[in-house]
Amino acid sequence: MKTKSLSLITFILLLAGFCPNTFGQPKLSTNPETIINGKIWIPTFSVAQGKQFFLKKLELNGSFKFNGQNFNNLKFFYDLSKEEIITPIQTENNTTCNIVVNPFFLEEFTVLDNQMIYHFKRGDLIHKKLSPANYYQVFTASKITYVIKRTQLRVLSSKTGSEKFNYIDDTNMYAIYKKELSTIKSKADLIKFFPSQKKEIKQFVRFSKLKINRHNPLDAIPLLIKFDQ
Repeated sequence: MKTKSLSLITFILLLAGFCPNTFGQPKLSTNPETIINGKIWIPTFSVAQGKQFFLKKLELNGSFKFNGQNFNNLKFFYDLSKEEIITPIQTENNTTCNIVVNPFFLEEFTVLDNQMIYHFKRGDLIHKKLSPANYYQVFTASKITYVIKRTQLRVLSSKTGSEKFNYIDDTNMYAIYKKELSTIKSKADLIKFFPSQKKEIKQFVRFSKLKINRHNPLDAIPLLIKFDQ
């Protein structure tokens, strides 16, 4: 059902020349530092599959902080494979076009999905060792700030002779504690933050059947919710 929905939206975008009618989007202004400061979006590959988009959706709801200015109640989508945030903007001619939001001015954005809130910030605004060319999901618990780099890699299908591409998850997770940035790849990386609870952490990981490793870093989240309070 989800695939059919993505395909339908894609078809509509193609018919509209990547300029769908969108209500409530930011308008073009004579101020060069408004959200218009981006390039027209032309999809390089088929977007019908939808796996390269955050939450597998072509329409997200949320807000931007763009060059110090807040834009609320926006519709947009986030291509994880190309690190692009695409949103429709309304022009002076009362038409709309999809643009790739200028990454040099987009400081942070928030995605609202049902009751979940996902907050992303540009890397250099989180920590000096994070890339200013990437966006990272960020949240702070009691003692530690957690940073998630969500990525979808475009790879050739494993089928012999196939020219089709698939997208695979390549998510990374980091922790900032006392201004130091650490990569989370195993439960050992978390135990160092809570050394007095080493035994309890191991028991929780075993009981919850968590696989905290390079390929499953987000398995750390249930543990963090329990111990970082």
